[in-house]
Amino acid sequence: MSSDYRTPKKTLSTSSSTTSLSSLAKEKTNHDEETGGQRKLKLFESPLAHERATAPVSEKPEPSISISGPIGVGGHSRHSSIGNIYDQRDDEDVPSKGKSDAIMRDTPEFRRYEEATNIELFYDLFFVANLTTFTDVHEINGSEALKAYAGFFCILWFLWCQVSLFDVRFVTDSILERLGKACQFGVMIGLAVVGPNFDATVQDTATFRSLALILMFSRIILGLQYLTVLWAVWNYKNSKLPLALAATSSFVAAFVYFGTFFGFTPSNPTSKAFVVWYITAIVETIVSVSLSAKWEVLSFRSTHLVQRMSLLTLIILGEGIIGIAKSISTVVANETTWTAPLTLTTLAAVVIIYFIYMIYFDWLNRNKFGSVREEIWAFLHFPFHLALIVLVEAVAQFIVWRKVVEVLRAVNKKYIAALVNFTGTTSLQLAQSLTNVTNEAFTEHAPKLTRTYEDAQQQIYNIGNSTFNSTSQMMDITTLFSVLQDSIFGNFGIEPKKSKTVDTVPDPLEERKENLEILKLIYIYFFIAAGLTLILMNILNFISLQQKTRGDRLRIVINGVVGIILASLASLANTNTGFEFAQSAWVLPTGAITFVSVMALNFTKLL
Repeated sequence: MSSDYRTPKKTLSTSSSTTSLSSLAKEKTNHDEETGGQRKLKLFESPLAHERATAPVSEKPEPSISISGPIGVGGHSRHSSIGNIYDQRDDEDVPSKGKSDAIMRDTPEFRRYEEATNIELFYDLFFVANLTTFTDVHEINGSEALKAYAGFFCILWFLWCQVSLFDVRFVTDSILERLGKACQFGVMIGLAVVGPNFDATVQDTATFRSLALILMFSRIILGLQYLTVLWAVWNYKNSKLPLALAATSSFVAAFVYFGTFFGFTPSNPTSKAFVVWYITAIVETIVSVSLSAKWEVLSFRSTHLVQRMSLLTLIILGEGIIGIAKSISTVVANETTWTAPLTLTTLAAVVIIYFIYMIYFDWLNRNKFGSVREEIWAFLHFPFHLALIVLVEAVAQFIVWRKVVEVLRAVNKKYIAALVNFTGTTSLQLAQSLTNVTNEAFTEHAPKLTRTYEDAQQQIYNIGNSTFNSTSQMMDITTLFSVLQDSIFGNFGIEPKKSKTVDTVPDPLEERKENLEILKLIYIYFFIAAGLTLILMNILNFISLQQKTRGDRLRIVINGVVGIILASLASLANTNTGFEFAQSAWVLPTGAITFVSVMALNFTKLL
C-alpha cells in the first residue's frame, strides 16, 4: 500500500513576511546579547516578558490541509487515531510556556530574574557605605545613642526595602531606569551627609529638615518609576488600578515626609515629628505587601525577593566582620600583648557571626514557599536585621572592652601595690610614690589630652598637701586613679556622651562612672539582641517550612526557649554577679556556645 503525500504550498503575504523579518531581527538581537555582543541602550525598556498588542484575540485560521485517520471508528477517539503533522486541533492540549493568550489580556507577564541584577548589587554598595559610615561616626555610648543608631538604621532599611520591592518585580536596563537609579544613589549620598548629625534627643534643625526632604524626594522618584511601569502595561486589563495605587502610595508618603519638614524648628529641638517617618515607612511597606497580595500584576511570585533579603543579611554580617577587624586594630594600636582571655573573646566573636551565617542559610528554604508567606518572611527581616546589626556591633565592642578591662586591672594592681608597700609617714612621701606609678602608667598608656596631665598633677598636689591618711586624701587618691582610668578609656575610643555645655569640665569620678555604664549597656543589648536574633531566625524558619515533621516542631520550640533564656541574661546587668560577669572573658563565649549548640541541634538525628 503506497500513499502520495504532497507538501502543501504555503501562501505568503506581506504581513507574514513583515512578521517573519521582525521575528528574525529580534532573534538576532537576542542572540547578540546572549553571545556577548554590546547591548543597545534604549530610552525606555518594557519590563514585560511578552509584548501584547491592543487588538482582540483573533480566531485561529483554518488549516489549509486537514488529513487525519479515522475518528470514532469502533468506539475509538480522535486521540487514538493516526497522527497528522498538519492537524492543529490538539494544540490546546500542548502546554505552553508562560501565560495563555486570554490571561495575558488581563494580567501581563513580567521578566523575572533568579538572581539580583548588577544595578541592584551596585545600589547595595551605597547601603553598605551609609551603614559603615554611620557606625564609625556614632559610637554607642549611652541609651540615647543606641536609639539614634537604631532609628537611623530603620530609615536606611525601609528606604532600601521600598527600592528593592520595586526592583525585584520591574527592574529593567534603560536610560530612564538608569536616571531613576542615579536619583536613588543621590538619596543615599544625602543620607550620608545628614547621618553624622542625626541625634533625635538634641535635634539639629537643618539636619532633620534636610532628611525630611531627602525622604520626600526618594518617594517621588519611586512613584515616577511605578508610573513608567503603568505606561508599559496600559493595554492590559486589571493592571492600571493596582499600579496607579502603588504610585499613589509613594506620592502620599512623599507628601507626608514633606509635611514633617515644618515640624522641626530651632525653638523645639526635641520635636517628635521624626516618629512620623517610622510610622509612614511601616504603613507604606504594609500597603505595598497588601497590594501585591490582592493583584497579580504586583505579585512577588517567581521574583528573587528571598535572595535580596538574604543578600542584605550577608551585608549586615559583613558589617560585623568589619567591626571585628576595626576592634582588633584598636587593640593592637594600644597594646601589643595578646592574652588568652583576649584571644578567646576574639575567636568567640568570629564564631558567633560565622554560626549565625550558617544557621540562617541552612534554615533558608531555597524553594518557593508561597508568595504571601514569602512577603511575610521578607517583612519580618526588618526586626531581624535590626537585632542583627545591634548584635554584631556589641560583639565588636566587647573585644575592645576585654582589653580595656585587662589594662585597668594591671594598672590597678600597680597602685594597690604602691599603697600596700608604702612605708613612709608623710603626705609628701605618699605623693612621690604615687607620682612614680602614674608616670609609669603614662609611659605605657600616653594620654591623648593635655588636660589629663593637668588633672593628674592637680590630684598629686592635693595628696601631698592633705593630712596624711585622712578621708580627703583617700578621695584624692581615688580621683587620681579615675583620671588615669578615663585616659585609658579614651585611648581605646571609649568616651561618654559629651556635654553640650562647652565650658563644663567633666568630673573624673563621674566620667569613670559613665564609662562603666557603657559596659553595662553593651552587656544588656548584646544578650537581648542575641536572643532576639535567634528567636527571629527561628520564626523565619517556621514560616519557610512547608511541611513540618515532629522533629522540626520540637527543634523550633527548643530554639525559641534557648533564645528567650539567652535574652534573659541581660537582666543580670544590675546585679553584682552580672556586672562581674560582664567584666569577665566569658560574655562572648557564652553567646558562641549557644549558637554552636543550636547548630548542632539542627543536624541531630535524635529528634
